[in-house]
Amino acid sequence: MDDKEKLFSTMLGLRSPWFVSEYRVDHARKRVDIFIDFEKGARFPCPECHDPCELHDTSERHWRHLNTMQYETWLHARVPRTSCPKHGVRQVELPWARSGSGFTLHIEAMVLAMADEMSVAALAEHMGMNEDSVWRILKHYVDQCRKDMDLRHVTMLAVDEFAVKKGHKYVTMFYDVKGNRVIHIAEGKGADTFDDFVQAMDGRLDLAKVQVVCMDMSRSFISACKRVFPGAAIVFDHFHIIKLVNDVVNRIRIEEARENEELAKTKYCWLKNPENLTSRQEERLEGIKDLDLLTAQAYHLRLAIQRLWTVPRPLAKSYLRKWIRWAKKSRSPQMVDLAKTMASHFDGIIASISLGLSSGFAEGLNTKIRAAFRRAFGFKAPEYRDTMIYMTAGGLVLPTPC
Repeated sequence: MDDKEKLFSTMLGLRSPWFVSEYRVDHARKRVDIFIDFEKGARFPCPECHDPCELHDTSERHWRHLNTMQYETWLHARVPRTSCPKHGVRQVELPWARSGSGFTLHIEAMVLAMADEMSVAALAEHMGMNEDSVWRILKHYVDQCRKDMDLRHVTMLAVDEFAVKKGHKYVTMFYDVKGNRVIHIAEGKGADTFDDFVQAMDGRLDLAKVQVVCMDMSRSFISACKRVFPGAAIVFDHFHIIKLVNDVVNRIRIEEARENEELAKTKYCWLKNPENLTSRQEERLEGIKDLDLLTAQAYHLRLAIQRLWTVPRPLAKSYLRKWIRWAKKSRSPQMVDLAKTMASHFDGIIASISLGLSSGFAEGLNTKIRAAFRRAFGFKAPEYRDTMIYMTAGGLVLPTPC
C-alpha cells in the first residue's frame, strides 16, 4: 500500500481488515475510483450474533461517494458474506455504507444535512444525483426515526384532514398533542383512517392510555373514534368550531349575494376578525354590517361564538346555551342547522374549554407542511409526500449516519 492509498484509507476511516488496495484518477472524465479490499484470511462478525465467522463468498459492489475536490468519486469492493453456524449465510455490515444503498454514509449524511435548507430537486441537482435516489435516502432515515419514536406516553390525540392535492385528494393526520407532532398519516378522510392508525401503532402506542381525542364534527370520525377509543373524551376545539361557523357565514353570503349587490367582493370583511381588517375593509363593513341582511346576522353570531373562549370557564355552558337559542331564531336555515349541530355536540365543545385544549398547533404545522409542498412542486409518489410531512412536522431528529 503506497502513501496515497494509506491516505485514502485514513480519510475513509477504514480499519483492519479493510484497506484501500488501489485508486484510479481519470482526468478526462473528472472521476476518482477507489478500490477497497480486505486482508487474506480475515474473519467477519455475523450481523446477528456478532461472533467471528468464516467467509462464505463475496460479490462486487459500487457506491457513490462525496466528490474528491471537483472529481466524482466511487468506491468499489468485494462485499463478503459470512457462514454463521447459528444464523446461516449473512452479508457483513460495511463501515462505509448501509446495506442496500448505492451511496456511502458520508454522502447520505450530506443529503440529510442539506434537506432542511433545500428542495429535493435543488439538492439532487447540487449533488449530481437522481431525485428518486435522494427521496429513498430521506425515506429510509425518516422511517428509521419513526420506528424508534417513543409513543408510550401519548395520552392526547388530534385528528384532522389535510388536502394534499386539488380535486378533493385528502389524507388524515393524527397528531400527538403534547408532543406537537404528526405521528401517523392515513390516506383519505373516512372512518377507515382510524383502523389504519391502529394497525400502524400496533405495539408502539397503548390505545387504552389515550384519554382525549380532538377533532372536527365529522360523523365518520366520531363513530370511528368511539369504536377505537371507547374510554377517551371526544372534544371539539376553538379552531374547528370557528372554521365551521366561518363556512356557514360564507355560504349564507354567497347565496344572499346573488340578489344583493352590496355583498359583492365582501368575503373577507365578514370572515376576518375586526382587528385584522384593512382600513378599506373596515370602511366597507361599517356601511353594511347593520343592514337587515342574513349575512350581517350570521356575522354577529360569528363574533358572539368567538367570545365563548373568553368568558370565565364556569360560565361557558350558560353562554353556549344562550348562543344556541339565539342562533335557532335566525331566519337562515343554514344557521339554524348549525345551532342544532352545536347543541348535539355541546359536551365535546365544553370539554375542550374545560381542558383548555386547542388543535391550533396543528394548523401551525399544516402551514409549514403547505410551504414545504409549494417548495417541492408536487410529489411523484405518496411515500415521498409522507416523508416530507414527517420531516416537516413529525418532530424527528434525523441521525448523522457517519
